[in-house]
Amino acid sequence: MKEKIIYIVLIILLSLTACNKLSGPGQEKQFEGKSYVRLFFNSEEECLDAQPPDFFINCHQQVDFLKNNDAEIMVSDIIWRGTYEVINKKIILSMEPNFEIPSGEVIFEVKNNTLLIKTDDKTEWRKMKGNSIWN
Repeated sequence: MKEKIIYIVLIILLSLTACNKLSGPGQEKQFEGKSYVRLFFNSEEECLDAQPPDFFINCHQQVDFLKNNDAEIMVSDIIWRGTYEVINKKIILSMEPNFEIPSGEVIFEVKNNTLLIKTDDKTEWRKMKGNSIWN
């Protein structure tokens, strides 16, 4: 009887730890090779018209999901490299802490295949189509 109780407790513990990460193996693969952008302007024309004469301001922010769970994110004009994992409906980017991302972590909520919400500021990042951010 004691062995049955231990066996049942072990099954329950294994079930609970398995449910901790609700995304199955390979969930990261669905994002591999995809880029998401947050546009600061509605069109390329608007962005170019807004440029000051002696400096170029970015028109967007971008996150690229690469092979082997690597990721790159551009918040201003610096590209930060790290890794990502998918847990539940969240993508968690981890990197060395820096002045733009002091925590070293960026979290996106996956709304659907074409829309991510950055959780700290609730900004929308849309899947890039083709090679241009303006598509």
